[in-house]
Amino acid sequence: TAEAFIAFKANQEQRLDGLQDRLEEIEAKGANPGRTGPLPGGSAFRTLKTKSGIVLPYLTSEQKAADYYGQRADKGDDSDFDLGEFCRSAMFGAPAGKAASGVATVPTGVSSQIIDNVRALTAVTRAGAGTIMLDGPTNMARISGDPTVYQHTEGAVDIVESDITIAAVSLNPKLLAVLIPLTAEVVQDSPNLNALLQTSLAAAFALKLDTLSIAKILADAAIPDSGVAHSPATWAGTMLAVTAALAANQDLPTAHISTPANFMARASQLASTAGTWLGRPPALAEMRELFSSSMTADVAVFGRFAEGFAIATRSELTVEVVRHAKPTSASHLLVAHMRADGIVLQPGRLFIQKLVP
Repeated sequence: TAEAFIAFKANQEQRLDGLQDRLEEIEAKGANPGRTGPLPGGSAFRTLKTKSGIVLPYLTSEQKAADYYGQRADKGDDSDFDLGEFCRSAMFGAPAGKAASGVATVPTGVSSQIIDNVRALTAVTRAGAGTIMLDGPTNMARISGDPTVYQHTEGAVDIVESDITIAAVSLNPKLLAVLIPLTAEVVQDSPNLNALLQTSLAAAFALKLDTLSIAKILADAAIPDSGVAHSPATWAGTMLAVTAALAANQDLPTAHISTPANFMARASQLASTAGTWLGRPPALAEMRELFSSSMTADVAVFGRFAEGFAIATRSELTVEVVRHAKPTSASHLLVAHMRADGIVLQPGRLFIQKLVP
């Protein structure tokens, strides 16, 4: 009958819709290095392709490695991973199971989430620096200056080569590692172990990555710096430094990283009217103010980090538990390691502000 046919058709359409949803879910869960579709937030992934055809994700500071590699937090995939429970299981076995001897490693998909936690705490990433996810050693192009554009008159020889310099920069970050002894008593009796380990690991790796990145920026002779005293502790000194950067054909900075002391000194400045905070100048209203204990005293770095700097990291951060690694103290060992480092891509997009030039 017609009613039976209509019911059958509706049932088939419902099944097709369910199949389509399932296919989309499978696609989201799978690791897909070539994926260029939209993120949950709506922005698209940017990718780079090497000469051999390998696709490398180039994540903006807001994008997440876990989303790129298909770990969808909204679907619950690995988002509830408990590092504390992982340590307990590795050391003592599951409630109804038996602990394996040797080394226990976290699930592969979890490493992307831990990398995202590290990136979220890194000052250079919060300043806008992107992250290049690597599967092996490769090179990136570094540009030391913009080309010169000439207006041509027909028939005249009036176009010359620009003084732009492009050089290959090797991306092969060294290993960063941390060893944390874990006693049986702490692991068994601490209900907050997961939060403690997750927070501590992310903070430790972020601090090291900031230290390496800031050191690389400050050591780069191609980055323009203060020729006269530009105190990072005052807004007047900072505005003078920005003026020097603009004179070097830079744009207004999107982020500023200084020491905690200089950050607080600027924040504490009072206007001529007693009790009124001076505050950030209107011209720098869009600039993010950040600080890092890794910054040299009375030195700051500002600019457009999204174009000028990037973090190069291998695609996994490994966390392992080595059972009975320290038998004389009845302790096990949590081992975490990743490969990451900073890279200056465009020195002309950054500026080093100094009190003592």
